Amino acid sequence: MSATLGQRLRTLRKELGLSQSDLAGDLVSPSYVSLIESGQRSPERDVLEGLARRLNCSVQYLESGIAPEETTEQRLRLQFAEIALASGSAEEARRQFAELAGARNDEIRLAAAWGLARALEALGDLHAALDNYDGLLEAARSGLPGAPGLLTLLTDRCRLYNQAGDHALSIEIGESALREVRLLGLEGTEEEIKLAATLVASYWARGDLFAAEHLVGHVIERAERLGSNTARGNAYWNATMVAADAGQLTLALDLASKTLALVSESSPEKYLAGMRVTYAWLLLRCDPPRIEEADRLLARAHEVMSEEAYGPVLASCETEMARSALMQGDFDAASRYAAASAARFSEEGPPERDQARLIGGLAAILSGAVDAGYGQAVQAAERLESHGTRLDAAQAYRDLSDALFERGRQEEAVAALRKAAECAGVRPSSVPAGAAVRASGRAG
Repeated sequence: MSATLGQRLRTLRKELGLSQSDLAGDLVSPSYVSLIESGQRSPERDVLEGLARRLNCSVQYLESGIAPEETTEQRLRLQFAEIALASGSAEEARRQFAELAGARNDEIRLAAAWGLARALEALGDLHAALDNYDGLLEAARSGLPGAPGLLTLLTDRCRLYNQAGDHALSIEIGESALREVRLLGLEGTEEEIKLAATLVASYWARGDLFAAEHLVGHVIERAERLGSNTARGNAYWNATMVAADAGQLTLALDLASKTLALVSESSPEKYLAGMRVTYAWLLLRCDPPRIEEADRLLARAHEVMSEEAYGPVLASCETEMARSALMQGDFDAASRYAAASAARFSEEGPPERDQARLIGGLAAILSGAVDAGYGQAVQAAERLESHGTRLDAAQAYRDLSDALFERGRQEEAVAALRKAAECAGVRPSSVPAGAAVRASGRAG
């Protein structure tokens, strides 16, 4: 810092036509000014303030080379970018945050990196978002001003890797973060409960129902003790997902209703819209499906998300709208909604894109374009399997099998059903291949 400070000091002094003696005055000796300019001394605060007054500049400028008016202008631009992100203009927010991410002021630079990470997530670019999170985590551990809170970053990294389909890494990050948080003595705080609830969602996504059920019980207990609607809402919501995956849809719907009641008064519409989408997801999986109720929730969520232009939740909403249309035999609407959802992600997007592509393929098969739909549906199911979401892949192959049977393609339908069994962990063991054919040959 001193060398840079000294260079600025010398430049300003010469611009004002001052000698080292003129600048020193009765504050310090001329030789001390010379030592500062050569980088051999770091002036004390009162000396720095006196030199700044004589040079008609701020102490901040001497120390950093950043004029106060520059920082003020950048803070204003940060506020504009935040407003753009909050209003749903994610691309505009990304552009503004990216311009500020190279700021010389660390606080501005880190605040811009935090905004950029959230804007990239809203745009569906999870890889780039995670790159920003990794850098911010290092800054947060160092205590640099402008970096978001450590617990916020740990929770979001766990959530984002889960959203990206890397459930194993999400769980590894979440478990490590939870240990760290508890060592800090933060067990039972709203932040710790939110992190634990996020980890529950990762367990659930990977199919670790025992771990999910075990942790969610503790999370709900701590959330109830804390008494915060937000903490209780997070706990109940992830319990909803665990119950749904365990096939306890009645319990899941009850928990979902409790969650909506807890957060409806204090939560933003965007958060509520996400809950409505998941509630509709549950309703469509009831036996029989509660389609009308699901459609009302999805229509409201789609209206809010379209105004917010928030890509990930809007895509999930459109996927479920496509599923509902498929159930009702409206294959054109199912194809439209599925295509709209898939288009919100990059080609190598998260599993959500594959779910949308799967529904689009099923709609094509059932409407008569069997070959084209079959290729699309198989590709989607294979990608779900490669993401590690084996239960989702099993369901995808089962749905594909049903659609193929419907169109009279028995051989391909049986092959899809076998793939469903494999993804679910059921493999042939005791019956050798071709046994029935060999037995019939011996009988003849």
